[in-house]
Amino acid sequence: MKPTFTRREFLKLGSAALLSLGQAALSHTRAYAGPSDYEEFDHPPKPLGRIISWSAQGVYTSPTIQARRVAWKNHDEVIPLHASLTGEAPWPSNPVWYQTAGGFIHSGYVQPVENAIQSKIATVVRKPGIWAEVCVPYVEAHWDPNSSGVMRRLYYGTVYRVVNAVKDDLGEWWYQLQEGLTWNAGGPYVPARAMRYLSPVDLAPVSPRRQDKWIEINLQEQSLICFEDDIPVFKTRVASGVWDTATPRGEFTVLYKRHTQRMIGDDYDLAGVAFPVYITQSGVAIHGTYWHNDYGRPHSHGCLNVTSDAARWVFRWVDPTIPYTQHTQLAKTQQGTRVVVV
Repeated sequence: MKPTFTRREFLKLGSAALLSLGQAALSHTRAYAGPSDYEEFDHPPKPLGRIISWSAQGVYTSPTIQARRVAWKNHDEVIPLHASLTGEAPWPSNPVWYQTAGGFIHSGYVQPVENAIQSKIATVVRKPGIWAEVCVPYVEAHWDPNSSGVMRRLYYGTVYRVVNAVKDDLGEWWYQLQEGLTWNAGGPYVPARAMRYLSPVDLAPVSPRRQDKWIEINLQEQSLICFEDDIPVFKTRVASGVWDTATPRGEFTVLYKRHTQRMIGDDYDLAGVAFPVYITQSGVAIHGTYWHNDYGRPHSHGCLNVTSDAARWVFRWVDPTIPYTQHTQLAKTQQGTRVVVV
């Protein structure tokens, strides 16, 4: 049977991504011509955005929900992103909007993504495997490379262990995935060109010999700051636990960390959650997020949501260090990085 993603379809997606990237690059050379109280950021988002929410998101003539709505964008629709700018916040914590085709869309439920189809494929995968992240807006996982039956969609920035590489009947390479998606040896397959290889260098420890690392998480400010002694070396916004599953305050240490995790609860099933760093036995962790883009206010079941890029940096920086080949690394007693939640 014909696979969902053929070589022709990938090439078509690649051309669309290049076109969007070119349009975004041109737009960044021009100053935003809107009202004077809107400020364009120096750091534009990625060239594309995926609509995250199941409810439709509006595109407006100006970066405010008071403006005229010109379009609706639906779940998993991929749109071009031309710029980031501050506008009128629909809620106090997030004034960030994206300029897209035809107008402006609020950033809270738009995941900035790439369509970075890979030309280099690891055709030989030795045990225990390699780590890779989804590098297209989404890719569909199949139980068999030659089957059209879809197991589920896997989203940009999610991380999995690749345990095998095989060709389908048309000669296209597929990766078989395990950790991050399944705990069994025979996991599903995705087109290899949709996965970016994460090398040992990409995941190497940051400042591994420092003994004075610690993290401050401020729930009122919804911020996370990494310190070496008293010098801040990294800062990012977070989304902490909502009121009935609030993130606990106190002093903790990193108990263990993983390259990836499939997180399942009563009302969620999240595959490939990137680089979780666990600080409580109940499962509170700092980890990557792809189901919202709305940092600065509570969203979670107690964890500290950050972007997947921020999660990777924290994962590489905190103790304990983790060998590339391992999925999980436990910290020895009181040897994990100190985490203070205030």
